[in-house]
Amino acid sequence: MEIFDGQMCVFGGKSVSTSVNIDDFLLDYRCVDVTKTVEQAQPKWKLQNSASQFAMPPLAQHTTVYDRVNHVIVPFGGQSPNGFSKAINLAVYCSMFQAWGASNVLDRDIRRYVHTSVLQDKTGDMIIFGGASDPTTADGQDLNAGNGERWFDVNRLVLDDARHNAYNTSSNATLGSILKDDGQGTPDVIRGVIHHSSVLLNDTLMVVLGGDVYVNESAVMQPFDLLHIYNVDTMKWHTQECTGDIPPLRCAFSASQHERHIYMFGGVNVNDWSTFFNDLYELDTLTWTWRKMPTPNAPSPRYAHQMKTL
Repeated sequence: MEIFDGQMCVFGGKSVSTSVNIDDFLLDYRCVDVTKTVEQAQPKWKLQNSASQFAMPPLAQHTTVYDRVNHVIVPFGGQSPNGFSKAINLAVYCSMFQAWGASNVLDRDIRRYVHTSVLQDKTGDMIIFGGASDPTTADGQDLNAGNGERWFDVNRLVLDDARHNAYNTSSNATLGSILKDDGQGTPDVIRGVIHHSSVLLNDTLMVVLGGDVYVNESAVMQPFDLLHIYNVDTMKWHTQECTGDIPPLRCAFSASQHERHIYMFGGVNVNDWSTFFNDLYELDTLTWTWRKMPTPNAPSPRYAHQMKTL
């Protein structure tokens, strides 16, 4: 889900089934105008019909970034239907022409899901972290581990080589390059994290929230009183202690930034998959203080959703 030009746009995903047959994937692209009053009961979603809709990739549990300079939504990763192989070039949606099409960016990185991606505006780089790959991602059959693999390091996908090389003057990266950050390695406690959220502060600091890692074949959820932050310029990690109303452990929640605050909603306890949340928390990134916010008439408890602040 992305917001641009006053439109909140949603594409892809699955309906009910947890399988990966083509009929399980939603192949439509819909927008709602958020500059006008949105009716709670019947929001006026508009189905975007064009011949280009056949170029829209069938994906679920993917991520997207919106590059405002080049006016494109760029999906990355996700599950694919049975029988689909990864395309040679990434499919993108151009907001100027309101059309899907193949980009000039080669889809080189191994596809993953339950990962995060954020866009660094000044370099045009998509920063990719965490996640897992298995046969449902169209790359699982190529992995050494037959049951899939989790990903540890930070990768960046060059979406605009001119911006990237202008900022990194010693670089000569080409469009679509996959660059593995060669700085400080990912801290052990979040190596292979999935079901997390990431937010990029000040176009520099990637704040990693929640998620879970496997330790001795058990899911260990990450606490919210100690966050891991990655400086995408210096390629170094550090930790940040937080105080206040510390949220209970959870995964597959949504997080979104507005100015100096990060907002978090929903999620699930992955150790029993029966404890869902519909609470809302605010994190002040100046004081690093959590605050549980009153949420009358909140949406029902949920997980694996997305949220954007306007």
